[in-house]
Amino acid sequence: MKPNSIGILGGAGPMAGSYLFERVIVLATEKYQCYRDKDFPRIVLLSFPFSEMLTQEKDPIFLAKELSESLSQLRKSGSDILAIACNTLHLFLDEKDDLNDLIHLPKAVKEALSLNEEPLVFCTSTARQSELHRRFFPCVYPDTKVQFEIDEIIQEILKGCEKEVIIERLLRVIEQEKAKTIILGCTELSLFFKYLKIANKKIIDPLEILAKKILEKSFGGSYE
Repeated sequence: MKPNSIGILGGAGPMAGSYLFERVIVLATEKYQCYRDKDFPRIVLLSFPFSEMLTQEKDPIFLAKELSESLSQLRKSGSDILAIACNTLHLFLDEKDDLNDLIHLPKAVKEALSLNEEPLVFCTSTARQSELHRRFFPCVYPDTKVQFEIDEIIQEILKGCEKEVIIERLLRVIEQEKAKTIILGCTELSLFFKYLKIANKKIIDPLEILAKKILEKSFGGSYE
């Protein structure tokens, strides 16, 4: 039985969409023993150049329009399962587009969490100000000073700054926080998940959760 087709919406930023695509392929090989071309699901990656959403200049109505049209394009492509490779974009998701074929990233994180404490969420200021993640599960956000540094790191990632410098900054910020559980609530941070191994800290990558959820719906049954 062929797996259901997948539509990934990227572009916010482009590397996050590409990384989600890569993780779906890698995990399909590891979990579902895909190795021949015909074994893999059909995947459409739409990397859309979204308007500014990380500053005060953002236009929520126009962003919602861009998001709606992009999801419509993926649906018209024949994709059975849709996923948005960006946390912040979910702020502009219209109810009419939040259908059963869409895996809602913050909701997927909520379903995967099993914690004794409220996790600390590192995300964009746009998501923090709107309390995006807190709408779906109990969590806390960093103080203003740390948030400023997280925003700077995200900008460095988007600009393609030196990887080692970004890793060093991220590790330092994580080590300074008292929280034992930290969620990488921005998919740009997900690009560095594999480098963030710290004793006594649990780092959760929503993009990895999303990749596994995509495969569950594509092949059927639980990933675990």
